[in-house]
Amino acid sequence: MAKTYIGVDLGCSAMSGGGPKSAVAILDADGQLCREVKHFRQAKVLVEAVSGLDRKSMIMAVDAPRSVPDHAAENYAYRSCEKAIKEIDPHAGTFSGAAALFIRWYEIEERYFRTVRVIETYPRVIWAHLKLPGKAKDFTKHKAAVYRAIKRITGAPCHGFDHHQIDALLCAYTALCYDRGEVAWFGQAGEGLIIIPAPGTHNPLSSHAERIAQKYRRFTSMVAR
Repeated sequence: MAKTYIGVDLGCSAMSGGGPKSAVAILDADGQLCREVKHFRQAKVLVEAVSGLDRKSMIMAVDAPRSVPDHAAENYAYRSCEKAIKEIDPHAGTFSGAAALFIRWYEIEERYFRTVRVIETYPRVIWAHLKLPGKAKDFTKHKAAVYRAIKRITGAPCHGFDHHQIDALLCAYTALCYDRGEVAWFGQAGEGLIIIPAPGTHNPLSSHAERIAQKYRRFTSMVAR
């Protein structure tokens, strides 16, 4: 089956009773949106959104932590990838809900997407790296220019999208670029990487660099005693 590229913007509201502020976007092998860019709160809606797609031909890029800081060194705040992205955006990185977001995505990935190639990305850094107009937090002020820039860069129309849908599209575009070997990344092998698109380059990741060591896949409190 043809490849598909899934982008997931997992917002903090996924762990709350608030409205659906997460979103999922799906690009086909030609880089075009092939399904509605959906908002979701519950994991079952995400699963339904990708139903019928071949898991072996799917690459998923998620805006959520897939690893944890080095607790053995008593570093509970930042992974090496989060320290590195501050060179692009000093305000990017860990926030108060990161631990809950990691646990939530860990549960979703383990339960529903164990057979899928999943990578971690960060739309806020993508935004800066691709030099999109304004800043992500000021999206509403620059919507028209952002829509034009994203269409020019990705080839996918996004007129009328809110910023969660935009983030999901940027994640899906990262998955596409990853498959082409057109990426840059932050972090150290074994700890978990933040991957962003770098169109026009040729810089594929090695499987060794991508592999996350078990000690970075769970908090100590998550390990059965």
